Amino acid sequence: MRYLTAVLSCCALLLAGLVVWSPAEAEAQTAYGSGEAAVAEARAWLGTPYGAYGADCSGFTSAVFADLGVYLPDDPAAQYSYGYPSGGEAGDLVFFDEAGYGVSHVGIATGYGTVIHASTYFGAVVETPIEYVPGYVGAVDVY
Repeated sequence: MRYLTAVLSCCALLLAGLVVWSPAEAEAQTAYGSGEAAVAEARAWLGTPYGAYGADCSGFTSAVFADLGVYLPDDPAAQYSYGYPSGGEAGDLVFFDEAGYGVSHVGIATGYGTVIHASTYFGAVVETPIEYVPGYVGAVDVY
């Protein structure tokens, strides 16, 4: 009797897992690759002059995510309200208030303590330590 109860319990748990899991979520996670796809796409932009191909900070993040099927507004403050708050893992958008007037800059976290962003200071898309960009505000996961 205990064996039958154990088997039925296992079957119930398996069934519950199948009900909660959805193939669409699995496809999104696989395609996105835990943020590594966004980081790889962002790295392809390294060295692109600031402003070229629309590569100001939010234009750069919009272009990277558009290639992955996610369409973001072209404004750092609007992008900050898009998605879900996060800890700044690889592929997350990270936001900065550089002048004390609200969100003014956005980049893509690499997961290794750096951010890839279109920098007016360097005049190009660069990867820098996140602490080198002043005024960290927070991060969002757009998936």
